[in-house]
Amino acid sequence: MEFKTINIKGKDYVPVNERLKYFRQVYKEWSLTTEIVELTGDSCVVKATIRDKEGRERASGFAQELQGSSYINKTSYVENCETSAWGRALANLGIGIEKSIASANEMFNVKLQDK
Repeated sequence: MEFKTINIKGKDYVPVNERLKYFRQVYKEWSLTTEIVELTGDSCVVKATIRDKEGRERASGFAQELQGSSYINKTSYVENCETSAWGRALANLGIGIEKSIASANEMFNVKLQDK
């Protein structure tokens, strides 16, 4: 499968939605679940776990987002954190990575912080 990519700072990154579509098509009997590890008024930590059809953990990923750290995080830092955790878990499974595990969202945040 050819993944659609986003170019950020001269590097191509596969967005989480592309990784997720591939996962749902290829790993139809596997699951992707999330757990909020920590949630405060200004921070969120989420763990995403991928399990095979027998329930064995095959990959996981953590993400942390701070409320207000980006435009989207002003109102949706929990949702954004979940998406980032999915992206890391899917990357740790080997989906949509070539040279980096970082998601496009993470790289976009790096780009914003460089300003």
